[in-house]
Amino acid sequence: MQASSGPNKTDEFRLVLSPDTEAGWRARHALRERFTGSLAPQTLIDLTAVVTELVNNAVRHGPGRPLTVTLLIGDETIRGEVADQGNPVAAIPEIRKATERSRGGRGLEVVDKLTSRWAVYSGSTHVWFEMPLEL
Repeated sequence: MQASSGPNKTDEFRLVLSPDTEAGWRARHALRERFTGSLAPQTLIDLTAVVTELVNNAVRHGPGRPLTVTLLIGDETIRGEVADQGNPVAAIPEIRKATERSRGGRGLEVVDKLTSRWAVYSGSTHVWFEMPLEL
């Protein structure tokens, strides 16, 4: 796991994760460590939830290669990306209709509700998102 600085030194945060079951936890830990005190508490909670969901999806559905989380902190917006080096012919990530009995399948619903917009780069499983920045 490698992390670089966020808004206090530069506008970019980058994290490389091994694609294992601990990746979501390591992403949450790195985000909290870096941004506690520099982002509004609710913004950090929302950002952590979004990144965790995307990382967990990449681990579950990706090709088992290292994942990269990149955040660009602007004046009013956080733009993030999770790249899993996925197969371009794989199924494009999309929101599924989960039932009350579903054990999963709600991750992209969370992403959709907490971001102002998100999408997948064409021909990839590389997901990007934007959300408002509150300091």
